[in-house]
Amino acid sequence: MSAIEALPPADRRGAERVHPASAIRATVGRGTGNVVDISRGGMRTRHSVPVMRGAQVRVTFEWQKERFDATAEVLASRVATLGDGSGAPTTFETRVRFTDMSQKSHELLERVVAAIRSGELRKWVANLHGWSDDSHHQEGGSDDGAFIRCRYTGLRWRTSWTHDPAQPENGFVVPATIRPKELQQLCETYQRADDDGRYLIRLMAKEAVGVKE
Repeated sequence: MSAIEALPPADRRGAERVHPASAIRATVGRGTGNVVDISRGGMRTRHSVPVMRGAQVRVTFEWQKERFDATAEVLASRVATLGDGSGAPTTFETRVRFTDMSQKSHELLERVVAAIRSGELRKWVANLHGWSDDSHHQEGGSDDGAFIRCRYTGLRWRTSWTHDPAQPENGFVVPATIRPKELQQLCETYQRADDDGRYLIRLMAKEAVGVKE
């Protein structure tokens, strides 16, 4: 396998993790299972054969008929479910970080993360459009041209009510009808995202508030 540089530790910690909406079958060492979440730096899987922390294992999966193949270090592994004696196997949940992969696998990984992230955000936008017709809003909120502006400055979020739907460079504006839990999740996604991911969030938010080019 033709190797490329793995992400440095600081970049691994900051890499955005995304959660596939549908199952991605993967192998970790000699075990098979599914991807729980994935980033440019590593992934978390549930699989059928135990692995040791610190071990170097081969991880593979297929995406749209292309094969991802890398060597990874096991960061943590635990029993997720115990076999029940009726044929259901014990499963393990394992976090790995990628240490060695080909340029082809690296390019595929970038496309996978971008595609999953885009799907998550498009689902979020669809939900927001649905909420705008809902009669249950935040206390004190209104959907009559009201928005919430969220700006991420100095590693802190600053939120305010506004009637201006323009998207800020350091955050986003969303309909005031967004539910608190969803707003928190969106803020967390924005914090983890790279520059391209944050730009995509602003584009999706612009669509959600009905701003046209």
